[in-house]
Amino acid sequence: MGQLCRLCGSEDIRLVLDLGMQPLANKYPIPSDFDREERYPLQVEFCTKCSNVQLSTIVSRKVMFEEYFYLSSVNGALVSHFEQLASTLKSARFVVDVGSNDGILLKPLQALGVNALGVEPSINVSKIANDLGLATYTGFFDTQCVEYISASHEKPDYIIASSVFTHLDNPHAFVDSVRSLLAPGGTFIIEVEYIGNFLSTLQFERFYLDRVYYYSLTSLIQLFEAHDMVVTHVEHIEPHGGSLQVHVSHREGNSSPDSSVHDQLVIERKALTLDAFAHFGTRVNDETHKFRQGLINLKSSGIRVAGYGAPARVSTICNYGGIGPELISFIVDDSPLKQGKHSPGTHIPIVAREHLDSHQVDALVVFAYEYLHAIREATGHAYRYFTPIPMLEQ
Repeated sequence: MGQLCRLCGSEDIRLVLDLGMQPLANKYPIPSDFDREERYPLQVEFCTKCSNVQLSTIVSRKVMFEEYFYLSSVNGALVSHFEQLASTLKSARFVVDVGSNDGILLKPLQALGVNALGVEPSINVSKIANDLGLATYTGFFDTQCVEYISASHEKPDYIIASSVFTHLDNPHAFVDSVRSLLAPGGTFIIEVEYIGNFLSTLQFERFYLDRVYYYSLTSLIQLFEAHDMVVTHVEHIEPHGGSLQVHVSHREGNSSPDSSVHDQLVIERKALTLDAFAHFGTRVNDETHKFRQGLINLKSSGIRVAGYGAPARVSTICNYGGIGPELISFIVDDSPLKQGKHSPGTHIPIVAREHLDSHQVDALVVFAYEYLHAIREATGHAYRYFTPIPMLEQ
């Protein structure tokens, strides 16, 4: 028997994109790690029944997340986003933030006087939050975590999971835990990277092994219906290249979808098709080849190129495109957890911004392209700036 859709159990699953053997995108190696890096197949599958998108391979979540190198609060735009989200929760009695990272939402909630608890599996990152006085449970959001919260706190009227849902290896178990913990009449808010945006803007680099599922509203509704929960509202938000913010409630009571849910489903019925994925795959191959060739052309013209921003997507782009330090000398990143390390697989050095003062380059490939304006400002508009896929001078 072939692969099944792990969300709905259907056999109507199709391989739509094969990105080859890839390392773990959020494990930034030092030279002594290079020979020990493992690679796994990065194959993207689409379920024509429920519009679920999944990876064919699941890497252990413990391996993936007990040590992590992504700090949300390094990103000024994300800080502003979570400050705004916190302001909408200021009347909450108790908030649980799952995947709370370094406390990017907990901090503004604390400033507003809202009782909140973070849940963060990464030992090194949760320590950062706790050291800041932001109460954080270190572990995964599972039965043991729910039992701990239930014994020590009231039921939360809000549970938040921002950029977490795609990482889950067992979303059904996670939703069961949410349902058992959430207070009657409470709201579960997820913010999830949206597969429709990937297709429309060619963001294939957002596929990497940290993330197991890539959701549509259609697939989320089917998931929650299986657990007697209802999606009541959806809206498009900016973070992570375009995401959906989805509100979910217990089915009991008067919970029902508003017009935003209906409108989004109409869009998805037209946009999320096998033909759309086939066209996407062709464009991915073409634009990746153009990016590599563009870097070769710059180098042959004597133009020195570095990168700016080392998010996980760097791994997918550079490994699929065969791009290493011979084409991009180094990558600047503002996170101290990444500085002094290298890009996974292709081993491009990752450095602090000050490195630019002593290592002259002419052009920057902005991998964190949604923050292009801020990066221009931070670097004094002193370079030529390119986005990678498609490769365009900005």
